[in-house]
Amino acid sequence: MITKQALGSTLFGMADILRDKVEDYKAYILSLLFFKRLSDNYEWENKNAIAEFEKEHDRLPTAKEEAVIYKKKHDFKIPEGCFWKDVREATIDKKNEFLHKAVNGIAEANVDKDGRFFLKGVINTVRWNEPAPDGSGGKKLSPEVLSLLVSYLDAVDLSNKNASVDVLGDAYEYLIKRFADENKGGTTAGQFYTPTEVRDIIVRYLKPQSGNVVYDPTCGSGGFLIDAAKYCKINYGNQKAIRLYGQEDVWNTWAIANINMILHGLDAKIEKGDTILDPKFKEEDNELEIKKFDLAMANFPFSQENWWKNGEPKKDAKGKTVNKKDGSPQLEYPGKEDFNDPYERFVYGNPPFSNGDFAFLQHIVASLKDDGKAGVVCPQGVLFRGQPAKTEEEDGQNRKADDEYLIRRGFLQGPIDSNGEFTAMHNIVDAVVVLPGNLFYGTTIPGSILFINKNKPENRKDKVLMVYAAKKGWYKEEPNMNVLLPHDMLRISTILESWGDVELAKEHIATQKTRLWTLIQEDLGFKLSEIEDFYHQVIEIHTKKAERINKIISDKEAEGKKATKTELKNLETANSSLEKLLNQKADKILTAHGQAAKERKAIDEVEQELLTMLQDPELRKRYFSVVDMEELEENEFNLNIPRYVDTFEPEEEIDLLQAIGDFKLVVAAESSFEKTITSLENALIQN
Repeated sequence: MITKQALGSTLFGMADILRDKVEDYKAYILSLLFFKRLSDNYEWENKNAIAEFEKEHDRLPTAKEEAVIYKKKHDFKIPEGCFWKDVREATIDKKNEFLHKAVNGIAEANVDKDGRFFLKGVINTVRWNEPAPDGSGGKKLSPEVLSLLVSYLDAVDLSNKNASVDVLGDAYEYLIKRFADENKGGTTAGQFYTPTEVRDIIVRYLKPQSGNVVYDPTCGSGGFLIDAAKYCKINYGNQKAIRLYGQEDVWNTWAIANINMILHGLDAKIEKGDTILDPKFKEEDNELEIKKFDLAMANFPFSQENWWKNGEPKKDAKGKTVNKKDGSPQLEYPGKEDFNDPYERFVYGNPPFSNGDFAFLQHIVASLKDDGKAGVVCPQGVLFRGQPAKTEEEDGQNRKADDEYLIRRGFLQGPIDSNGEFTAMHNIVDAVVVLPGNLFYGTTIPGSILFINKNKPENRKDKVLMVYAAKKGWYKEEPNMNVLLPHDMLRISTILESWGDVELAKEHIATQKTRLWTLIQEDLGFKLSEIEDFYHQVIEIHTKKAERINKIISDKEAEGKKATKTELKNLETANSSLEKLLNQKADKILTAHGQAAKERKAIDEVEQELLTMLQDPELRKRYFSVVDMEELEENEFNLNIPRYVDTFEPEEEIDLLQAIGDFKLVVAAESSFEKTITSLENALIQN
């Protein structure tokens, strides 16, 4: 059986073949991978079924019996002529056509009990036979490149015989992360991938229970749903203990999410569409009532403009479109007096049309059962944007409360009616985690996690836990992005689980240390596998070269002849190159082990740090605060973290005596250097 590290690294090699050949090459790779998986597993299941029949009946099945066996054995249908081997064996000039026919044939052949073609747009999302846009008569993806892809992937058996559901699913997730890493600075990575560490914090705080129905309204590639299923597998022994629902608006990303679920062996329902304008999950007896879920997890598009699609380009006095600095048109929106959401989701207030953050948040709240919970990644602006109403005496002018202020206040106190009266007094904000900036793909906007709980325990009903996780040193700074390491995750999760209770913190840390050490070991395994894959071929080439030269010299010496200077020099160069490569590989392996050891040590250090902090009232203020409703009201329901947690980072103390001494040394060195220059100049003048 192949390991997920080896499979992931091997599959990512396909990117080298496709890179710069097509725009969204990840869709090509993931779709081709899915097609081969279905085909390989179909044929493997056939062989297994026949072998089982023969063992049970001591004979081979008849053609009729064989057809019945095959029908029962497969989750998916593959028509004749639509197998991987049909594409592999096609001539180069027919390769695109055969692949196009195969994936579309499979898409048309698979219909569920409701008459829905559930693989349409999933397996055939890529147009393999698309003509080149230049009108040359060729293909957009050249047959030669496709042939290379097919040959490369053909060497990997993707059936259950060689790649289990867990291995293949994890390798697929690994590929998705690698694609996101390649596009860190672009906007597309953020559409389909949320960092694993953030997902882990959310899933573990929400704790999916057996029988729960879990929802992600902007699911991307489905990472939250996959992690929720994995949580259930670890805790209840069954990844299908929960039902999974997701919606995604981008076609290719929707296809990737569906493939992700299938490869992980999950029966998730992923729908395509705009969650705000066209929510797909509604109650069966009422098309205008949003379906309710036990848990929701989401990373929605930050600050989406024109979320109701009713903005019009702003015109100047001459009728010309007014553009923003980036060249896109400024939009103006109609008044909200007559606006009405047909699904009645915006009970806390209508969000501004220019920013969709509170539209998504209210959709999520509306999608929760009365005891439902949610963990949502948000831009930090949702914590403090918007101003309360002010009188002329207070502010110099009468000012109405902003929409976003009213919605946030509503989350903390309860919704109000058109007369400004509370229809219910109910705080649904459980906790807020402020994260470091530059943590998410496609945006440098600082993020946060907002935890919602519609049925908070009695002792927390009027309280909100505010967690500060953005302190310098509490995350790893990398060139393009910041990253949360295992000990950083432990710091956040311990505060969330304990709410400041030392005994609860001890219990949580004890359960998490082993798990985090395992994560570190798995990450080390990936790194070592990548190092091995990177150096294996090149070391093998240099080894054979050195052996070949050495054999030539040995054969000559056996004949009593001397090796030439060139041959000896070539052997020396070959051995030197090989030694250099082996040393580089050894250094990388040593560095990887050193980093893993450092991270394991950091977990122990954070354990001590947290236990010390929780017993020191002054230290606690720098990490978190449990804020009551009275304090929230005093701060006009502004959830900006510095109002509640001491986020001030003192400058490093400087030893003045040491600094003065260092300064004197620099001045003395400069004086000596000037004397030397003067001496040299005088010597030149005298000559």
